[in-house]
Amino acid sequence: MQISSRFRSVAVAAIAAAGVSFASAAHADSGSIRFSVYKAAFFIGGSGGEGTLTFHGKRYPISIGGVSGGLAFGASKTYFQGTVRHIRRASDVTGV
Repeated sequence: MQISSRFRSVAVAAIAAAGVSFASAAHADSGSIRFSVYKAAFFIGGSGGEGTLTFHGKRYPISIGGVSGGLAFGASKTYFQGTVRHIRRASDVTGV
C-alpha cells in the first residue's frame, strides 16, 4: 500500500510539473523584428546597425554592434526581417 501511494505522489508531481511548463509556454507571445546591419573590414572589421522590435503594438529600438578580426576586406549592408517567438516581454530579445 505504501508503494502505491508513493507512485501516486510521484505521478501527481510529474503531471503538475508538466502542466506548469505547458502553461508558461502557452503565455509566451511573438512579435516582429526588422533591422539593418552595416559591416566593413580591412583586416580588422566592425559592424553596427539598428532596427525595431514590434511587440504588443509598441515599437522598441534595437542597436547592434561588434568588432571582428582576420583576413577580411569589403563592406556590406544587410536587411533582416522576421518573427520573434516565445517571448513574454520585449526585454526577452537580447544579444551579446
